[in-house]
Amino acid sequence: MRYDIKVNDKKFNVEIISAKPPLFEVSVNGKRATLIIEETQEVEAISGNEVRAEMAGTIVRIVVEEGEKVEKGQPLLVLEAMKMESEIAAPSSGVVKKILVKEGEKVNAGTPLILLDSGEAGESGDGEAITVAMAGIVTKVLKNPGEEVKEGEAILILEAMKMENPITTPFDGVVESVNVTEGSKVSPGDVVARVRRK
Repeated sequence: MRYDIKVNDKKFNVEIISAKPPLFEVSVNGKRATLIIEETQEVEAISGNEVRAEMAGTIVRIVVEEGEKVEKGQPLLVLEAMKMESEIAAPSSGVVKKILVKEGEKVNAGTPLILLDSGEAGESGDGEAITVAMAGIVTKVLKNPGEEVKEGEAILILEAMKMENPITTPFDGVVESVNVTEGSKVSPGDVVARVRRK
């Protein structure tokens, strides 16, 4: 597998030559290296909202339960950061699919806290939310409302940490809305688009 990666305006061509865990042989711009990766794990693709911490802190209270219906703006949990308590609210209406943290747990900025399934919000006809995991600037919008998309297809390009990251859909569907424009600044957890499953 080959990847083109851009870091600090420098381009790197990365190729995975062989993968025999824990040994991975890679080539970076033609130079070979062997990496030892002690632990890998598969993660489940998330469809719906992933509510993330905007800053490092400690989970003080969780005020919802798994399976509970929530409205947009409703508090989900309380995070203490810099000696202040902040409510983390639902970015959209939906159902609490999974709570990923416990009270008293310390989290970093960007840590996933709660999964919301906006596809189960009942009367709401909204598609499922596509969120961003990091702060950045939207450099390119690739899809418009009404366009069909395939699983893994990019909806827009987000520049973060001087790297361009495609924001993709986790399933086949139709773009219902795009909530940003080129040049928009976004924060972790922001809903940038909605896609309705086919």
